[in-house]
Amino acid sequence: MTKEEVLQQCTVEGNVVKLPAVQLERKLYQEVAKSLELIGGKWKGNKVCGFVFPEDPTELLEQIANGEKRNLKKEFQFFGTPDALADQLVKAANIQAGNKVLEPSAGQGAIVKAINRAGIEEVFCYELMPVNKTILNKIPAVRFLGDDFLNPNGTGHLKFDRIIANPPFSKNQDIDHVREMYNRLAPKGRLVSITSEHWNMSSNRKETDFRAWLDELDAGIFPIEKGAFKESGTAVGGIIVILDKN
Repeated sequence: MTKEEVLQQCTVEGNVVKLPAVQLERKLYQEVAKSLELIGGKWKGNKVCGFVFPEDPTELLEQIANGEKRNLKKEFQFFGTPDALADQLVKAANIQAGNKVLEPSAGQGAIVKAINRAGIEEVFCYELMPVNKTILNKIPAVRFLGDDFLNPNGTGHLKFDRIIANPPFSKNQDIDHVREMYNRLAPKGRLVSITSEHWNMSSNRKETDFRAWLDELDAGIFPIEKGAFKESGTAVGGIIVILDKN
């Protein structure tokens, strides 16, 4: 039996994918489990005994059962912020009572929850990934402004006192996000964002211009140690950038 054949025999009960009632060889089981995890499933034993998803997985299951390769984390550049790091970002933001706060790439809400822990209930957000939006909708404090922060569809005029983010890194998306975050800051506002290390080492024009811009604005630059995102499935390090607007 192939991995695809096993997936074709899986059943969906609500938001749970159940494996067929056959004994699978260890290697085959690991291949099937990996495919289900890459589309957002998490194994839960005991009474559930299946892979649990935040929303109905039927369509995604059909795709991978027919041989389509899906990896939602890579497709959407989503690597969740560990709680300790999220708390560090929020502490650096120095949120004050009454601040209007934005998380422009909200993922599954790690930073939102850290903001809530700091005493701010309402958090404005953007998020592209449908599965993540389902999870975010369960957080009462979330106020969605749209899918794509860089294409705000009529909300680009809104300004925020604090912006805290962990944006996607690939293709210099972190640079684009940080520049737009700064544009969306209110006077006396502060942004705190994780970025890749790439812009700090590259000699390409976009990256060198970004370094010069950060230097001109007297940005705070703080390295994140390798392995900080290990629990999120990547060994990448990063940089925390802090910018204040006069």
